[in-house]
Amino acid sequence: MTKTIILLLLLTGTLFANSTQKVSLQLHWKHQFEFAGYYMAKERGFYEDVGLDVDIKEFDFGIDIADDVHQGKSTFGLSYASVVLEKSKGKDIVLLSAILQVSPHILVSLKSSPIKSIKDFKDKRIMINKSASHSASFISMLQANGISLSDMEPLEESFNINDLIDGKTDIFTAFTSNEIYVLEKRNIEHRVWDPKDYGFEFYDGILFTSNDMMKNNSLMVDNFTKASLKGWKYAYEHIDETVDLILKKYNTQNKTRDALLYEANALKKLTYYKNTEIGEIDKIRYREL
Repeated sequence: MTKTIILLLLLTGTLFANSTQKVSLQLHWKHQFEFAGYYMAKERGFYEDVGLDVDIKEFDFGIDIADDVHQGKSTFGLSYASVVLEKSKGKDIVLLSAILQVSPHILVSLKSSPIKSIKDFKDKRIMINKSASHSASFISMLQANGISLSDMEPLEESFNINDLIDGKTDIFTAFTSNEIYVLEKRNIEHRVWDPKDYGFEFYDGILFTSNDMMKNNSLMVDNFTKASLKGWKYAYEHIDETVDLILKKYNTQNKTRDALLYEANALKKLTYYKNTEIGEIDKIRYREL
């Protein structure tokens, strides 16, 4: 009798293990608090609770996330608002949620520079990557002030704020949650050119999957999305615990605790901007992207 019970338990355990579905999430940057909700959904067992074994993949240069999801190399992807352009080009993708209701993507210059307004961007050097150069928020902000990227001298993006500090560029593409921390910490006076201050509010941290995945695995996609949002809610309600986890398991950029706390609080404001429900994508705002 005892042997029969043990055998049944073993069989039940095997069946449960086999029911776990492996999926992957491709991040659009290196590990940091920007992806904390997904870390917490994994570490706190929210994904496991819905039968998912999630592989969170750190970004590497050369990866085309929309293409990877379109081809099934990744189950889910994260992107900036520019992913909407990929969709308009025929990429087989479906937008699921937007963690950041307003993008932290900004342009920054030093107060010591002659740049006093956006009109002064003309003929200045700008470090901006391909994704940012297609950003609707930047393009809209510039055009509203009679400037286009073609009016400036583009430089290859180094992703190093020291290039702005050292005078290697006049304008730098930055995140309010990352590079601004460095400037403030070093007491370097700067000017922030934020699209939202000019009336251009666009989503960021957009979670998406392919149309095929949605069509053939709609329950799994729904479960992943809900578990992820649960992870985000937990991360913001337990910032100290979340930062401890990142420092222990996901700190490939060697960020300090202070930097991660700064990032967490900056992103929390953008996530709950105007008291919006976490992850919400409004149809009217989506059409404006």
